[in-house]
Parts: sequence; C-alpha cells; structure tokens
Amino acid sequence: MGIKKLGYSALEMLIVIGMISLLIPAMFALFFSNLRAQSKVLILQEVKRNGDNALGAMTTIIKQYGRSLHSAIPPLSSNEICTNDNPNFNDGRIYIKDVNGNWFSFYVNQNKIASESSQTGSVDLTNDKVSISSFALTCTRTSEFSPPLVSISFIASQSAITDRQDEKSTLNYQTKVKLRTY
Repeated sequence: MGIKKLGYSALEMLIVIGMISLLIPAMFALFFSNLRAQSKVLILQEVKRNGDNALGAMTTIIKQYGRSLHSAIPPLSSNEICTNDNPNFNDGRIYIKDVNGNWFSFYVNQNKIASESSQTGSVDLTNDKVSISSFALTCTRTSEFSPPLVSISFIASQSAITDRQDEKSTLNYQTKVKLRTY
C-alpha cells in the first residue's frame, strides 16, 4: 500500500505563486488602461456634443431667420455690412437682423458661446465643461447677385486643466452659412 500525499510540493507552490504574481499586475494594468481610455472617450464626447450643438444652433438660426448683417445695434441701413459697397467684414461683432426687424448675435462670454437677441437676452450655447477659443464670425459677399456668406469658426476644448495628454481633447469647428434672399 502506498503512502497518500496530502499536500503540494514546494515546486508546485512556487509555480502557482509565480503565475499569480505575473497575472495580477497584468490584470490591473489592463483594468486601469481601460479606465483611462474610457475617461478620454467621455471627455471627447462632452467636447464634441457641445461643439456640435453650438454650431448646429448657430447655423440653423442664421439660415432660418437671418436677413441682413450689421456692425452695430440697432440694425440700420447705415451699419449694414457685406453689401455691394462693403463686401467683406471680419472686424468685430456681427448683428443679424431677422424678418421681424429684431436682431440676434453670437459671441464668446467667459469661454462659452452665447446667443443674444433683442427678444430673449443672452443664452449660453455651451456649458462650463467646455472652453471656446478662437471664435470668429465673419462675412463675405462674392457678387452683387449672391446673398452674404457667414463664416463661423471656433475651437472647443476641455475646460479642466490637466497635465495628462490623454485627458485633453480639442476639436476645431468651421462652417459657412448663406443667408436667404427674399
């Protein structure tokens, strides 16, 4: 009759401990790199959502309601820009006159894009999590028979200050909107 072993040999224990000591750090590394990547995706989603919403709102409002462009308020024929006499404007804030004679405008207020109108006052189009820079609203008129073309451009980035490159997210936005002619 043989003797039954009730335990493991030292070599078997050493191999198991060695494998565990290699697998656990690898699993933690995968887990934390996945968390970091997920954090980057969430930051990028927030920046993209804010930038897309602001650009979409500005484009729609200008396209639907804009009738003439002005360099000051109230919008008068004397301060109208992007006309045959003055085909380009890139030197300040643009006020847009709508069908009813009211005006609206877009500008940066405390690193947020804001919409202001004679009817509703000022409303932010982006939130505090996103910082807007290099905002430009310009206009050109290519010919006497074409409506003014409004160019919108800005850079949207994460507001939080971080030194980690993988947590930074910046997106450039640029589009052109043609006013309707009536």
